[in-house]
Amino acid sequence: LKAETLDVTMPGKAAPAGGLHPLSQAIDDMIDIFRSMGFDVVDGPEVETDHYNFECLNVPKDHPARDMQDTFYLSDSLLLRTQTSAAQIRTMETRKPPIRVVCPGRVYRADEVDATHSPVFHQMEGLVVDKGVTLCDLKGVLEQFAHEIYGRDTSVRFRPSFFPFTEPSVEVDVSCPTCGGQGCRICKGVGWIEILGAGM
Repeated sequence: LKAETLDVTMPGKAAPAGGLHPLSQAIDDMIDIFRSMGFDVVDGPEVETDHYNFECLNVPKDHPARDMQDTFYLSDSLLLRTQTSAAQIRTMETRKPPIRVVCPGRVYRADEVDATHSPVFHQMEGLVVDKGVTLCDLKGVLEQFAHEIYGRDTSVRFRPSFFPFTEPSVEVDVSCPTCGGQGCRICKGVGWIEILGAGM
């Protein structure tokens, strides 16, 4: 009986605490950056209507993104959201300007799985609606974001592009963190990695 006694005065053994998943940590870091610039965080449903996911973003009925091979349709008018832009539309319907929001979330596209594609991935979009906002404001916010995420020494470039819901539109690239912009297999030899699309 003596050997089986329990000394209740002994300190307990601490169980090791878990940590955040790297994806959750990256999302939290991005949200913190945008919050520091005055953005609110909004979310929308993952099961979305065709109206919010495509119609309100000027995506034409015959656009390839609406095809069954690109979008997971649940019915004629319901689908798994292909972008978090729908949350922006819902926000504009319920808030008056000025609006500064980011919309992080899981999105779905019928992509074959490879090194750069997945049928489920995370996306974060931002929206600013106010008087006097210019492309310089957009550029400043995105450069600040890129430098906070990738480091102050990272080069950032803006290339003209096209999206049906913005004009003008740009693609944003950062210098490859692996080779420093010299060219390697990670950046396919060009020295740049595209990180986002943006526009007015």
